[in-house]
Amino acid sequence: MLIVFSRNGFTRNGRFIFISLLMSAITFLSGCEANLDLSAVEDSKKNPIARYDHYQAIAKSDKSIVVIGNRGALLTSVDQGVSWTRQVLPGDQSISYPTLLDIDICPDNRFIVLDANRKVWISDAEGGNWVAKNITTEEEVLDLTCALDGTIWVVGSFTLIMDSHDGGNSWTDKSIAEDAMFSRIQFIDRQNGVVTGEFGSVYKTTDGGETWKAANMIPNEFYPMASLFITTEEGWVGGLQGIIFHTNDGGQNWHRQETGTKAPIYNIFDVAGEIYAIGEQGTLLTLAGNGWRSVEINLGFGYLRGALALSNGKFLVVGGGGLIRLLDQHKL
Repeated sequence: MLIVFSRNGFTRNGRFIFISLLMSAITFLSGCEANLDLSAVEDSKKNPIARYDHYQAIAKSDKSIVVIGNRGALLTSVDQGVSWTRQVLPGDQSISYPTLLDIDICPDNRFIVLDANRKVWISDAEGGNWVAKNITTEEEVLDLTCALDGTIWVVGSFTLIMDSHDGGNSWTDKSIAEDAMFSRIQFIDRQNGVVTGEFGSVYKTTDGGETWKAANMIPNEFYPMASLFITTEEGWVGGLQGIIFHTNDGGQNWHRQETGTKAPIYNIFDVAGEIYAIGEQGTLLTLAGNGWRSVEINLGFGYLRGALALSNGKFLVVGGGGLIRLLDQHKL
């Protein structure tokens, strides 16, 4: 191949050859780009489970299972978690997507979801037709539950306790008015409930939430990030540095249990009578006597936060990085 130069650059023939070669190269590269296979990228967009999702909680009605995550993500399954469909709750003028924190199921099979933007989202039993209700508070909201009588309860900053008897249309403030964060609320039965929070705070009700009274505090100003009471007497709280406390006298005394981990504990739950705890770094623990045993299973390095017991000893765990995993306690 010959390109002819003159003193001032290419000759006419040289310029023609160079331009021809350049156009051929562009055509060749364009052809390569046109043949690039992007089907895998398009398929990933259709997947309801995204790697950028960070799932926070999971709940089940008689008809479906719903997982909530960041950026308004809601995943719904009608086949016990075998397959999922995705929907995204809308934001408002101030935010693009709601930040979803917690989910629970009410006795009438409605799902309720806590939105950090001081809202409660309420759906039907299938996990559809979501409607947002404002929570009339200036405090930060952190956790919610639906009591056995259908009352919605929300707790949060400055010892916030609020309830709604009409599906979130109106709210009653029953806050303690102390400077502490309430992080968890649970009703054990129709009359008995427990709230735990910052500085080791424990408040209990024995009259369905009409009044809340302080119980003995958890030692060392502990901050519970997870709690589970299986009776009015026995319960566990978990939090930072892998610490779990246990009580068998309704919170009069708390005893620290060995966990063998420094990973924060985010959830404690019951599967067919077996007690489990999950947390940061893919931590999965099971109660063994007066301590906890680590379950070695590859759940990744992200966090585990939500859990749901199914039938026959199976349960779902959800967490960071789009993790949804079905586990079987008989195989752990």
